[in-house]
Amino acid sequence: MKRSLTIALFIMLPAALYSQEQKSVRQLAEEAYAREEYAVAGALYGRMARSKKDKLPVEQWMKLARSYQEIGYLEEAAGYYQHITSRPDCPPAAYFGYGEVLRQQERYEAARQQYSRFATTNADSLQLKAVALQSCDSAIAWAAHPASIQLRPLKELNTPGSDLVNGTVEKGLLLMSNGYLDAGPAADRRTEEPYYKAYVYRQYTQGNGNMYLRELLPSLLEKYRYHIGPVCMSRNEDTLYASVNIQGKDIPGDRKGPVNGIRRLQLYQSVKTGGQWSALAPMEALNVEGYASSHAVLNSAGDVLYFISDRPGGQGQMDIWYCEKQADGNWGAPVNCGDKINTPADETFPTVNEDGILYFSSRGHTGMGGYDIYRAKGAKGNWEDPQNMKAPFNSGADEIGLVLNRSGQEGYLASSRPGGQGRDDIYYFTDPDYFNRLNGNNNNAGNQPGADGNQPGPVTEPGKGQQPPATVERKLTAEEEKDLRELEQLQFLYDYNSAALLAESRQLLDRVAAVLKRRPDWKLLILSFADSRGSNQYNVDLSALRCFAVIDYLAGKGIDPGRLYYNNMGEQHPVNGCKDGVPCSEPEYRQNRRSELKVRW
Repeated sequence: MKRSLTIALFIMLPAALYSQEQKSVRQLAEEAYAREEYAVAGALYGRMARSKKDKLPVEQWMKLARSYQEIGYLEEAAGYYQHITSRPDCPPAAYFGYGEVLRQQERYEAARQQYSRFATTNADSLQLKAVALQSCDSAIAWAAHPASIQLRPLKELNTPGSDLVNGTVEKGLLLMSNGYLDAGPAADRRTEEPYYKAYVYRQYTQGNGNMYLRELLPSLLEKYRYHIGPVCMSRNEDTLYASVNIQGKDIPGDRKGPVNGIRRLQLYQSVKTGGQWSALAPMEALNVEGYASSHAVLNSAGDVLYFISDRPGGQGQMDIWYCEKQADGNWGAPVNCGDKINTPADETFPTVNEDGILYFSSRGHTGMGGYDIYRAKGAKGNWEDPQNMKAPFNSGADEIGLVLNRSGQEGYLASSRPGGQGRDDIYYFTDPDYFNRLNGNNNNAGNQPGADGNQPGPVTEPGKGQQPPATVERKLTAEEEKDLRELEQLQFLYDYNSAALLAESRQLLDRVAAVLKRRPDWKLLILSFADSRGSNQYNVDLSALRCFAVIDYLAGKGIDPGRLYYNNMGEQHPVNGCKDGVPCSEPEYRQNRRSELKVRW
């Protein structure tokens, strides 16, 4: 993830830091680096570099370059690596580190040159070098031919800090962020940024189309200091799995550093009984002292839990592990997901959006730079080769946490790519067919409606959408005729310039869901319309969003999205005379802002 500090933080360190126990700047830098406090270490090593220049030992130049690389100052890191590679005592690792920074900047040809200079006999390093060289070639091809999907920043959620999506709840998203006003103090010495807190973003509330953000379960989580998140909830939202930094002041030094050591993330669990949440408790069966365990996510059935850990027995650094729910409700012993998923580098942020599909981010598979998002079919320890999501989902920056909403029609991910509002921004995309195509199911749809609520992008065509198969003649019973009339006589209206479902529309859609459950062989075509105000293209895109609002609601009521199809009609076929250039009253305009239903089988 991209990290950013003001230059002042690198120069204006507290005077007390320099005089602490009369230690030298070098001692303080070495200790900060060992504790992975890269912001502090970078400032101290930078002070030494400005003073000693070429007299500074090359290993300290390397730590300076890596410190800037870790907190996302890629231009500065590249400059330091360039200096190191010009020295006669340049260590081989500098060429690889320089290549990594250049690849994150999408300077793929230059990155290839540096990777080629990296010499090693270590088997893991040789593997990473081969992957890096292949990545440069693949990234150039992927960037030249991106998928026809538009990623848009979710402006109402992004902050100058770091914002990530890590799961879903009913009609909402689970987030973690350090950029909201109530975020923790700027006390994370690794980055000099606030600690993360967990939030829930409700996309719809009963009775109106308003959206709101709030801290997740503050009565349960507010007493915990340091990082909180990611979090995961069971599908019926009665069990919470949270990643929380180790608590307490006195954390002993370990193999990575003196003083307070590293505040590693551990997994905690809380269960809701009778409307009350139990106190968070460490998951002793999953945590290992001295190692990190975090980023829990459940499979679709809720009987397999995936998480990440750097414990012994893995393939490399941070690996994805799994454990199975036992007959007594407890979780069994963790098992590594194997070398199809895990590499000598880091794997992180697993998510499960579809049955038998794992999404995760990695630095060790062929990718475009930084963390790339991958998709793999399988379960537990048996997987097919992961598939890179390519551009535009991936870039030279870090991309993490791809999450689909429960209907599978909309998706979210976090990226540190240039042009964002903060350090990691949340991006949004909509395309109900892209993931069908990944699975080899082509439904002949090509729409990617805009994702910005009141500002959809010009990417759809009028009268197009996801088409159901042709309806064949069949004789209906009297009860079927009654259900057919009920569905096809319904209309759902919308507020001006909005795709949010109204309260009365949700009540009608509850009836639709009941009928579809009685008629499991019926399919539904949703046609959505806009009034005549605004451009034709804008109204086409807005009507597409209205289609997806209906699909999303029905999917949340247990209707298979594979039975739901749509046509985005724009301002075509008004029910009255309110066409372009014709002045109308607001009630007249409102009649044309509608969705209608057609039954197919």
